[in-house]
Formats: sequence, C-alpha cells, structure tokens
Amino acid sequence: MDINKTNTISFQTNELLIKHMRFIATMQQVFGVIFIIMGAFACLGIITAIIGIPQIIAGVKLFKSGGAFSLAATLKKENDIIDAIENLYSYWKYCLITFIASILFFIVYMIIVITIIASYSNGYY
Repeated sequence: MDINKTNTISFQTNELLIKHMRFIATMQQVFGVIFIIMGAFACLGIITAIIGIPQIIAGVKLFKSGGAFSLAATLKKENDIIDAIENLYSYWKYCLITFIASILFFIVYMIIVITIIASYSNGYY
C-alpha cells in the first residue's frame, strides 16, 4: 500500500455551504478562545496544569481551524480546507488527552479523599 499516493476529493461550493463554513469558523474561533482561557485557569494550579496545558493547545488548534475554515470560505483554496481539517484533527487529539488526564486526575483525587476519610473514621489523626 502506497501511503504517499494522494487521492482527490472535490466538491462544489454554493452560498449555503459558504455561509455554513463561515458560521463554523466563527464558532471554532469563539470556542477556541474559551478553551484557551479555561486552560489558563487550569494552569494556575501546579497539578491541574496537567489538564490545562493540553486544553490550551487544543484551544489554539481549534482557533486555527476556524481561521482556516474562514479562509476556505472566502478564498476557496484547497490548502485552506486541508489546514482546517488538520487543525481540527489536532484539536480532537488534544481534547482526548485532556479527557484522559481529567479522568486520571479525578481517580487520584477520589483515592486521596477516600484515604483521608478512612483514616479519620479509624481514629488516626
């Protein structure tokens, strides 16, 4: 299997598709900024930075994807749609990393809380 072989996907744009792409671009940029801000707040704690850093990176990727979708809608160049999809792929990858880190952080937190409760209930102060 030749992985360097490229296939062509082509589609025609119409005003409705361009309108939808601009809306998607705007929403991605708005939510990208929100994710960056939430990630920055998560980075205020040393341990929670494990969640905040991938969230900031995901927000940047989503923002870039929105910018590329906007360019694709305006200039109708194939490289812009490729950039949009690649950045959207990276966004989802970093969201998955953030999700897994959040689950692990929650499990460790629950273990610590249960251990503290168990030690107080047994009379160990």
